[in-house]
Amino acid sequence: ASTTSSLINTTCSKAPNVSYDHCVNVLSADPAGASTTDKRRLLIAAAKQTVHSVTSTVHIMSDLIQELNTCIQYYQRMGEFTVGAIDDLRAGRDAGLIYPKLREASDEPLRCDTAFFHGVKKNLMEKENSENKNLAHLAS
Repeated sequence: ASTTSSLINTTCSKAPNVSYDHCVNVLSADPAGASTTDKRRLLIAAAKQTVHSVTSTVHIMSDLIQELNTCIQYYQRMGEFTVGAIDDLRAGRDAGLIYPKLREASDEPLRCDTAFFHGVKKNLMEKENSENKNLAHLAS
């Protein structure tokens, strides 16, 4: 075990652009990497960790794309509700008919937030959703 630690310690002390502690944690986390005394096997263990991380990142990105597409639909609806309310206002229609459209428009950013909350839990649109919700509330 001391040889393994020695190999990992030596490798990590020479690793450029990676913190020593992070390197040790990553290489020690893989049982094959932690138990090997062979540099090539240690490299394979590190590469396997990279593949795992890349796969996870691609999954997160795919989920983000799906959630962004869902948010696009919500924002398109928000635009339709708001344009409809403007048209109704210009036509002199009763405010009681207009308010529900504006109220519905103000709910769409929350639906976008919810899509991110239930997905990968990384809301890239939080600031914009909040601003648009507040603007729609002002209009209603």
